[in-house]
Amino acid sequence: MAESSSSTATAPKPKSDTEIEEMLDRMLTRLALCDDSKLEPLLSKLLPLTISSLSSSSIAVRNKVLEILSHVNKRVKLQSDIGLPLTELWKLYSESGAAPMIRNFCIVYIEMAFQRVDAKVKEDLAPDLLLNISRLPIQHQEIILRVVVKVIGECHSGQIGDEVAAKYKKVNNSQDRELFIEFCLHTMLYQRISQSGGFPPGLSVAQVNRVTGKQQLQSNELRLRKLGILNVIQAMELDPELVYPLYIAASVDCEEPVVKRGEELLKKKASGADLDDLNLIKRLFLLFNGTVGVESADSESRVSPGSHALKAKLMSIFCRSIAAANSFPSTLQCIFGCVYGSEMFIY
Repeated sequence: MAESSSSTATAPKPKSDTEIEEMLDRMLTRLALCDDSKLEPLLSKLLPLTISSLSSSSIAVRNKVLEILSHVNKRVKLQSDIGLPLTELWKLYSESGAAPMIRNFCIVYIEMAFQRVDAKVKEDLAPDLLLNISRLPIQHQEIILRVVVKVIGECHSGQIGDEVAAKYKKVNNSQDRELFIEFCLHTMLYQRISQSGGFPPGLSVAQVNRVTGKQQLQSNELRLRKLGILNVIQAMELDPELVYPLYIAASVDCEEPVVKRGEELLKKKASGADLDDLNLIKRLFLLFNGTVGVESADSESRVSPGSHALKAKLMSIFCRSIAAANSFPSTLQCIFGCVYGSEMFIY
């Protein structure tokens, strides 16, 4: 009987808040005494463990966690060569039982970690971030989408390997996929804002902030992201109706390489799109008209009409679509916009 009981594995007893606080205090001391040259391997274990301690409701424990994280921030903020445990942080974030506070801190360090890892690690992990993204809080969605698109620009502006392409194809949940494609479309529509102000045609203020994180993107960086997006979207082998607006937007971009690639994909991959698909036509009319004629749209969410080049391209499409001709009041708004200008919409 004794032998039987001794062979039965017993679960480790969870630490009390006092024990956790003492452990964190020792970790802080160890962190403070650690040289910068040895900081990265220490953080690989210390950072996930520290953040996971936020599951405790103890104020003392949480204060100790914040003290450690504050120390980490001061040490690594200006030293981009010090890596952070990206894979471990993402695993912690992805755990089904992770508390909101744990996820909130994880996402901050995940974004920071992506800036410090090798290209191979980035491109392998980026597609995984899109899985179940539609279930995440909106703020986290935006951070992850910006991270993924940044990686796409850095790693796939020239081409995308088969292994990574296969990972992007696994983003097959319709909500996840549409969220990603919408963000890619907004990135494609985005143009650098001049010093005189305003914001890019075809987007709202909120969408611009979502794409940029409220930071102006450099021309070269933006071009690489757009080329990378086109390569990834092509590799995902999506329905032509889903990617048609994206390729249309690319074909009228201000950067010649993007235009060339957009036109190529429009002919090769989207020429068979059903122009009488109601959902597609609705999305195209949104690109043309924006939401200027929608009274309920607030100023930050109001989407401006597309650029003149985009409108010209869209008009040639509408002329070939019965569904577009029968779309009321979008068709009427489109006609009035062409004749009188974007501000003369019928309500």
